[in-house]
Amino acid sequence: MKFLVDVNASGAVARWLVEMGHDVVQVAEKDPRMRDEEVLNWAINERRIIVTTDKDFEEMIWREGKVHCGVLRLENLPRAERKALLEDVLVHHSHDLESGAIVIALSKKIRIRKPPGP
Repeated sequence: MKFLVDVNASGAVARWLVEMGHDVVQVAEKDPRMRDEEVLNWAINERRIIVTTDKDFEEMIWREGKVHCGVLRLENLPRAERKALLEDVLVHHSHDLESGAIVIALSKKIRIRKPPGP
């Protein structure tokens, strides 16, 4: 899968995704101060799933009706726990992410907000 890792999601998460064979780019490597709207546009242009710990993307998408290619919001946990949560999401919800869903992964539950149908 193709991911765009937000600054707050950590370089360790990005490195782990690369080790797992995914195509990964990081906001921190381009511009750590990039605004969320610019990050979203970048993700759309390259058809990438945004990985973040920030609620702003899902709010922007639902309130403003922004187009996107999928968002994975991870709970802001210690890195090892965040990676374990990410691994669980990829094992059980890759199809949801690839179909453009917003996946909210919390330590106690995972919520899937699927895009509206055609």
